[in-house]
Amino acid sequence: MVEKGLELRLLEPRDASALAALEARVFADAWDAEHFRELLGQDRFLAVGAFEPDGLCAYLTAYSVAGELEIVNVAVATALRGQGIGRSVLHFFLEQGRLGGAQRVVLEVRAGNVAARALYGSCGFVQVGVRRAYYADSGEDALVLEWTTCPGS
Repeated sequence: MVEKGLELRLLEPRDASALAALEARVFADAWDAEHFRELLGQDRFLAVGAFEPDGLCAYLTAYSVAGELEIVNVAVATALRGQGIGRSVLHFFLEQGRLGGAQRVVLEVRAGNVAARALYGSCGFVQVGVRRAYYADSGEDALVLEWTTCPGS
């Protein structure tokens, strides 16, 4: 799928190096390429990415269990944030999940991550819980958010 000049698609084992490189630029506790290579292509792991001409610029990873998807990470290259790329990736992921039969999507987000909370809220996620002092690095709470498909969608 092409949107806003980006190619949006499911990620495959051949994308593991690019995925690990982008994750390392965004997160301090990044997974390595070998870990991604093992997960990509498995039924229990879903990853979508946005590609610009220079390569992978955003991604979303999730686990799939019994008709439910749990988002692990969403990342957009720092220089490209605020341009709607994260929203495009999230919408594409939700559509892929819906087509794959998922009825529910859950995630945790830092309570202080205002931008991410706004994105998720605008895409139909609602808060269903709080995990107190969830993040070891800061003691910050995690908000548990949920998205459910609409009947007949």
